[in-house]
Amino acid sequence: MKLNVMLTIAAVYGIGLGLINLLAPGAGTGVTMSTIPGIVSMSIRFWGVSYIGLGLIAWLVRNAEPSKAHDGVTLGLTIFFALHALTSLYGQFTDTSVPTHWIMATVQALIAVGLFVAGKASMSQNS
Repeated sequence: MKLNVMLTIAAVYGIGLGLINLLAPGAGTGVTMSTIPGIVSMSIRFWGVSYIGLGLIAWLVRNAEPSKAHDGVTLGLTIFFALHALTSLYGQFTDTSVPTHWIMATVQALIAVGLFVAGKASMSQNS
């Protein structure tokens, strides 16, 4: 798979999830806003803003020429998605209130593996 396709997937996922977390914290978790304390709701919104930022970085760098900076962004996003997949997997076993941890862990792991494979194949020659 090409790196620009993986970066596009990461961007769409990041921006989409970020907008959901920003505009409707708790959506898809079965938790209503009346049961979410204000600090948790604010934390979910901050997480959404972070996801939007990472999604925009992936979107803006997707068609860039190979360079050390491009490799660094790819590596950073790969590590982010890998760690996020591990965190979601951990959540599956420790947080029974959210049934979607398996889905999130699988999607994040697939994005991490895709970014790793595509990034390794298209690394700049001067790295």
